[in-house]
Amino acid sequence: MPALSNARHEKFCHLIAAGKTYTEAYRILYPNNSAPNQSGYNLLNKTAGVKERIEEFREEVALRAVMDLSRKREVLRQMAEGMIPTKVYNKETGETFDALAALLADAKIAGEFAPEKLQINSASDLKLLFNVPHRDVIDAEVVTVPQ
Repeated sequence: MPALSNARHEKFCHLIAAGKTYTEAYRILYPNNSAPNQSGYNLLNKTAGVKERIEEFREEVALRAVMDLSRKREVLRQMAEGMIPTKVYNKETGETFDALAALLADAKIAGEFAPEKLQINSASDLKLLFNVPHRDVIDAEVVTVPQ
């Protein structure tokens, strides 16, 4: 599919494919708009070729990703189970490699990570505790917080 004729619409597609919400993308491109939520929604859903262009960008990024999503999830599962360390120290070079950070960076680049979709309810009575006894194993447990 060729680029959209409107340069801002093309940039909107890039921003959405990179993980921005349609509201955030619209606000970046049209900072003086008083209703970026509705305007972004309209641009996404009512402008010819926008959804197709976004999907094209997402497919292109997915092809360039270091790992596909299922492989990332498998590696993360193994990290959570302590089978693979999250950080690796190279004795020869003295460098530490952060595998978890690399996975997160790859997911962001591929548009798979959308933090705006993750919502944490601060009024929740759940809390995660992370104990890191050997720096490469993380145990998580859910406990109630006294009120």
